[in-house]
Amino acid sequence: MAVAACGATEAATSTADPSAKAHLMTVDELAAGQLGSLPTGSQFARMVVFHQAPHQTVPSKKHQAGIVYVETGQQLLAYTGGQSVDVRAGAAVYLKSVAHSHTILGPTDSTWYFVALWPSVQRSNPLVTGSQVAFETADIPSSILHPGSYIETLRRVTLQAGGRSPAHRFGGLEVVFVLSGTLTVKVAGHPATQLIAGEGTSVVHDAVTQELAAGSGTVAYLAFFVTPQGAPFETDVTSAP
Repeated sequence: MAVAACGATEAATSTADPSAKAHLMTVDELAAGQLGSLPTGSQFARMVVFHQAPHQTVPSKKHQAGIVYVETGQQLLAYTGGQSVDVRAGAAVYLKSVAHSHTILGPTDSTWYFVALWPSVQRSNPLVTGSQVAFETADIPSSILHPGSYIETLRRVTLQAGGRSPAHRFGGLEVVFVLSGTLTVKVAGHPATQLIAGEGTSVVHDAVTQELAAGSGTVAYLAFFVTPQGAPFETDVTSAP
């Protein structure tokens, strides 16, 4: 069952550092869903990319729940048993852990992503034919992703030239993947990371973080979150990292 809300944003009442405020930023809340208790052992987050022709169908067995994001084209996501949903370009849907298929409705090719958290023991399992790993994190120990129930959330963020996110901390794991442009990710206590399209990074919970557009162009990126049930989703802070 999809989850409509992923936790309230707690904005600071005042910001002493102007550079900690969001600037020229647009956020699209794409999808969220309830993830059951994590299995024992370490986990990793992975973004798998597919390129499908019109009317082509990719069947899939039951696997980890996660989020389907359609970048271009239009997809029919059909569950075994009859339920289905159309997913247009720029939209996303939470995919339940049941057998299903992905059909491109046409008339154009489609590029789409599946984003999910996986047990590390499954890292070497073969991917579905026609797909490839766009980005995956290192193994995340259970000391960071504790046993318990989680909510997965996907955002699409756009920063205009000179734009930035607010300085913030998230209550869970954040995974950033750049769709277009060049992005700088700053995390307190660490050197800044610069990412181009097709690259990603991850940030552990409660780390003070800020994303900034680098260069002279617009930046678009996906932000995937794995947040413990009941934890604050996002808290703005008053100083840039």
